[in-house]
Amino acid sequence: MNNNTPEMKQKASVAKPWMQFYPPEMHNYNPPEDSLLEFILKHNYDHDKNVIEYYGKTFTLNQILEETDKVAAALNAMGVETGDRIVVFLRAVPEFIFVLFAAEKIGATIVCRDGEPEDHVEAIRNARTKVVFAHEYITKTDETLYYEVDSLKKIVLVSPYTYAVREEIPDYIEDSIKALYTEETQWDEKTVGWNAFLESGEGTPVKAAFRNPDRALYCSYTSGSTGPSKQVIHTARTINGVLGQLVIPGGIGFSMRVLHTLLPPALVAIVNSILIFNIASTNLLILSPYCDEKDIDLEFMRYRPQQMIAVSMMADLLMRSKRIPADFPMNDLFVIGGGADPVHNKWLRKFQNFLASHGSPAIFSMCYGLSEAGSTATNPHANISFLNCGGGIPMRGTTISIFEAGTQNELDYGEIGEVCVTGPGVMVGYATGKDNLEVMQRHADGQIWVHTGDYGCMNEDGELFVYSRGLNHRFGGGILFTTVMENKIVETPGVDDCYFVIVPDKEHEGFFLPYLYIVPEEGHTVESLEAAVRSKLEDFEQPVEIYHSNQREYFHFKTNRRILAAKILKGEH
Repeated sequence: MNNNTPEMKQKASVAKPWMQFYPPEMHNYNPPEDSLLEFILKHNYDHDKNVIEYYGKTFTLNQILEETDKVAAALNAMGVETGDRIVVFLRAVPEFIFVLFAAEKIGATIVCRDGEPEDHVEAIRNARTKVVFAHEYITKTDETLYYEVDSLKKIVLVSPYTYAVREEIPDYIEDSIKALYTEETQWDEKTVGWNAFLESGEGTPVKAAFRNPDRALYCSYTSGSTGPSKQVIHTARTINGVLGQLVIPGGIGFSMRVLHTLLPPALVAIVNSILIFNIASTNLLILSPYCDEKDIDLEFMRYRPQQMIAVSMMADLLMRSKRIPADFPMNDLFVIGGGADPVHNKWLRKFQNFLASHGSPAIFSMCYGLSEAGSTATNPHANISFLNCGGGIPMRGTTISIFEAGTQNELDYGEIGEVCVTGPGVMVGYATGKDNLEVMQRHADGQIWVHTGDYGCMNEDGELFVYSRGLNHRFGGGILFTTVMENKIVETPGVDDCYFVIVPDKEHEGFFLPYLYIVPEEGHTVESLEAAVRSKLEDFEQPVEIYHSNQREYFHFKTNRRILAAKILKGEH
């Protein structure tokens, strides 16, 4: 029998066709056995080179390690021991990095969450923590709520200015910081500032924990986009499982200026692929966590980065900016990409044209990942397209394939099913074990696979295409793939932008209905475009209503679909 017949063709999990894009020396991947700090010390070969810049202050790896030891001593003096959990509600400030590294040193675990005060209280209660790290602009109400948890002994408040050079902070960053301070507060005597916290550890020897790369180190809560938020657990081994795939053997030969602004370390991707990766590399990571989203364009022009950490919302803000001159040079911007929020083909083309018009050689890449798999699961590649929901190719040590929903039956190339991931970056599990059995499944190959709840397909070259989070069936037949539907209509003459919002069907439990928002080009209206738009959609894709939108709305770094869906359900639109 011919080995090329469909009957003999190997499935993606075995054939791994994406490896054709990697050089032979990258084909054999051995996950690191190091602790987190061991990995960093191995790969950052110049410990006296600046690796972080924060509002005029720079840090070498040696200086980071010095601050880490101070934090570790202060935590030990407070009574934090191996196995304890430390809760952290911080932006991407230097203090976060010191706390993370100190936690590994003394054998503790940090728990991150980004959300409302009640979410924070839940994280504190579940962790049974002795200490919380938070920004000093939290309210007295927040402080009181936190201390209602019996285990909590101390809140350490972090100022934006402790490690900054104040006179080098631009006015618009100062304005953003001032806006965060909504009240003057008399703190509880148990609450201390960062410097007082460090002073409390002076003279205390650090109790280094025994080496264990499999100890829980970093925990974070999922966004809860498809159900209740769940806490994922990562170790040094799973974090390094991702980092080891990101590090290019032999390095890239030069150091990039990497700008990171709003995205918080409650996101696994920010910790793994941004903060730790850049500290372990030859890059200079520029942290501007207090930049308001409306001023991202100003920070971009101030720093002129060679790499920009930007989900599609941030890239959209750059593209819309009225303050970036038409002739502003971006020829030194080599890397910019997104994730977390899919975008349609027209947006990708418009942003690519924006980059080209400013001389940037970068390709805006939409890569794929999720917290349960260490967040970064695919790489961009110059030979593949990010149109039509393209999500890159699996990283060299990661296997991704498509499975029939609710089964371990692997599908063929081109067939739509559930995206599943296995590899060294897969989490240990959720904090509550009941959620693990459905998501983390041992397959016949002996590997633990994450069943992501995302749906898409893979082509014969190993390129991944992700169509939706979850399967939204419409009553009467058909699955509502949001970005696929947007791609069908967004090129309609007169349509500048569009986005679907999917809401539960009140009359048919378990089914969903689509609503469409259109941003018309000048001279057009929703009414004048409706017939042409509807003609491009299948019957089951037809929106219940089409609404006018002045521009795409965002909330918490993503298109504002969740809040809009809630308004539609309440009849408040």
